[in-house]
Amino acid sequence: MIKNLLQEGFILKNRGHYKNAVEVFYKALEEDNNSSELLFEIADLYYRMQNEEKSLSYIEQILAKNPEHIGALKLLQQIFIDKNAFAEAEQTAKNIYCISRNTADLVQIFKLLNRQGKFDEIFEYNVETPDVYIYIEQARAMYHKKELEKAEELLDKALAAEPDNQDTLLALGEVYYAGNKKELCSGILNKLDKNSKNPELLNFCGAVESYAGNFTAAKDFVLRAIKIAPDNGEYYFNLANIYFKQGDTTYAKQYYNHAISLEPEKINYHFALANLYYSEKHYKRALEELQYNFFEANLLKAIIYYDTGYLAVARRELNNLVQEQPDNPILIDYIERINKELKEI
Repeated sequence: MIKNLLQEGFILKNRGHYKNAVEVFYKALEEDNNSSELLFEIADLYYRMQNEEKSLSYIEQILAKNPEHIGALKLLQQIFIDKNAFAEAEQTAKNIYCISRNTADLVQIFKLLNRQGKFDEIFEYNVETPDVYIYIEQARAMYHKKELEKAEELLDKALAAEPDNQDTLLALGEVYYAGNKKELCSGILNKLDKNSKNPELLNFCGAVESYAGNFTAAKDFVLRAIKIAPDNGEYYFNLANIYFKQGDTTYAKQYYNHAISLEPEKINYHFALANLYYSEKHYKRALEELQYNFFEANLLKAIIYYDTGYLAVARRELNNLVQEQPDNPILIDYIERINKELKEI
């Protein structure tokens, strides 16, 4: 009887009939109420139905019986990731790795450390035989630390192991792009699978095509990325950049605002929109987007004050910025202009 119920439950699950599958597994549980595997199937089905609270209740039951149940721990880890509870996900990932000693599980730890900005901690692990994905995550840590040459070295090792690995090529392309290595980016673009369903890969292809001035192709790639991952603000931001480069500020404005609505904490989105408003001489709207204290934003504020005639305010702001970058030619030029104009008044 239980064998038939399990078979029916798995068929329903594989067909996406999750609610019916849960009911079948409940019936099976009546015959074997100590089965961790049945509890796991129910937990997994509730997760698929986006009922994380119920899923967690069954995960707790499983781990109370068997604290080393890998499936339950991995499901718990994913729920933490979904909730952006990365510290908890990291600890769960470390528990999994202690049990499995599996390289793929170590890669997951590295991914979570990268997401939290704990880049140095990745290199505290002694990895005797790193695989491609270990190298990729180590390279991402170096990328975020702006140590691009070291990132390249690690990715070269990954390519030596698997020359056609698309994840490695994408990571290397992103390093080249950050280093403004235009020709090398084009070389990577030619090796990537243009029919990929990976939105990050498609977004990168769009960025490289935009970099080369091929805006129609660039938009096509980024729109395909958006279709796959419509909640990713970065893709809308990159699409806005393409339209802005083409001089189409109407669509650029629309997509910058959409990116901000998805990820309002991203200050570069606000700065880009401020720059657009500045290009249209909508100074008040530009200043509304410049509520963040970083060099480029403060410089644009000072330039707006200059353009709108607030020379003394602009000079004060520029003098403050000179302390950060005394040799910046833009600062020197504007300060000289203001000093000259104020003397002539």
